[in-house]
Amino acid sequence: MAKKKKKRHLFGKKEFLFNIFSLIALILIGLYFGGRSFYYYSKQNMAKKVEAQTLNGLILQSNQTVTEGDGLHQDTDGYYFKGNVINNYVLFSNRLFRVIQINNDNSVKMASQDIVSTFIWGENESYHESNIYHWLEKTDNENSGIYYDTLPNPEKFLVKTVYSEDTINNEEIKASKKEYKDYITILGIHDYVLSNGKSGYLNNGKMYYLLGNDSENQKIYVEEDGSIQSCDSLDGYGIRPVITLKSNLPITGGDGTQNNPYVIDQGDTKNYIGSYVQLGNDIWRVYSQKDNILKLQLNDYIKIDTNPIMYHYSDYNSIFDLTDKKSLATYLNTAYLASLPYANVLLDINHNIGEISDDAGYNYFNIYKKQVSSKIGLLNIFDYHINYDLEEYYHINTTSEIGSMAYITSKNGLLKEADVKEEKPIVPVISIDLNILKSGSGSLESPYIMG
Repeated sequence: MAKKKKKRHLFGKKEFLFNIFSLIALILIGLYFGGRSFYYYSKQNMAKKVEAQTLNGLILQSNQTVTEGDGLHQDTDGYYFKGNVINNYVLFSNRLFRVIQINNDNSVKMASQDIVSTFIWGENESYHESNIYHWLEKTDNENSGIYYDTLPNPEKFLVKTVYSEDTINNEEIKASKKEYKDYITILGIHDYVLSNGKSGYLNNGKMYYLLGNDSENQKIYVEEDGSIQSCDSLDGYGIRPVITLKSNLPITGGDGTQNNPYVIDQGDTKNYIGSYVQLGNDIWRVYSQKDNILKLQLNDYIKIDTNPIMYHYSDYNSIFDLTDKKSLATYLNTAYLASLPYANVLLDINHNIGEISDDAGYNYFNIYKKQVSSKIGLLNIFDYHINYDLEEYYHINTTSEIGSMAYITSKNGLLKEADVKEEKPIVPVISIDLNILKSGSGSLESPYIMG
C-alpha cells in the first residue's frame, strides 16, 4: 500500500501566528503614522488658511516673487514691492495706503497713498526737531501728534517703524549708521528708490518731503514727475506718512486693487475721521475728533448751483478777523452761516491762528499762541487734510500780522502764498457734537446723518 504523502503547509503554525501578528502590527503602525500625517497635513493647511486671511499672508499667497521687473521681490529684510504695482492698496482707518514691504517678522510697512497735509519742514533742519516729526508723532509737547491722533488706538494695530536719515548723491544712497523707531514717520530715500523711484508705484504725481538729505546736507523732496530734488527747509511740501502694521492682522475683504483694497479688520474700534457727514444738502468730511467733538471740512467749495463762490481774504492783512466787515471771516460767520439750515447745531470753537512767518518763526507750535472763536473757520495749514482734489483755497494762518499775504495749498502738494485781495474758492470748516449723528455708515454712499 502506498504511503500517504504528508500535507505540506506554506507556513508552520508558529510562522503563521507570527505573520498574523506582524500584519496587525503593520496595519496599526500604518494607521498611527497615517493619522499623524493627516493630522499635521490638516494642521498645516489650516495654518495656511488662517495665514491667508491676514494681510501679510494674503499678499504672499497672491503674488509670486520675481527677481527682476515689476512685482514682489525678496531680500534679506523680507519682501518688497517694486515698479508698476496695482495690487498693494490697503484701507486702514478710513484712508488708503500702499504696501511697501513685508518684514521678516510679517509686519507690514505702508505709505499713505496721498499726501495728508502740506507745510514747512521748519527752521531746524534736524528731522527730530522738525515740524513734520512733532506733527506726526506724540512727543512731550501737548500739541504734538496731530496725525497720530487721527488714528484710533494706533498702538493696538501698529508696531514702531524702523527708519534712518540717509544721504543721496547722484542716485547713490549712503546709508546712515544710526536707526530710529517711531510709530509714524515719512517716506525715506531707501524706500522710494527701492520702489523704483519715478517709475514705481510711490510716484503719485504729488510733491512731498523725503526723509534724508542730499550730498550738501540740504533737504529733499519728490517732484511731480517723480524725481528727487533738493530744497530749503523753509519750503512747504506735502507730508506722506509711513506706518507699520502688526503681523497677521486679519482683513475683512478686498483684492488689493485701488477700487477694492484690502480692508484691515479693526473690530469694534470706532473711527469717525475720514468719514462723510451729510448736513442739509451738504457733504462734509471729518478731519479731527477729540472727545465727542468732530471737526468737519466741506467736501467741496462753497457753490451757487455748480459755480464756486470766489471771495478775497481781506482788504489789507491775513488775520482771520471777525471785526473786519469786508473779510472772508465775517462773510463765513454772517451771510454763509445764515444760509445753512443746520446752523443751530454748529459749535463755537477756538481756531488757532498764530503767525507762521519769518518774523514769528516757522515752528508749528506758534499757531497755538493766538485763537479766535467762531462757528465757521478755515483749515489750518497744519490740519489733517482730507481732500486734495480741492486747491487754491485760503488757510486760516497768518503769514504776518502786518503783511498782505495768506497761505494757500495746491493739489500737487506745494504750499504757496497769495495776496489777500485775490479772490479764491472757499473750503469752510465747522464743528459738531457727534451725538447728533444717528444713522448712516460714514461712507460717501451712506453718510452719517442727524436724527
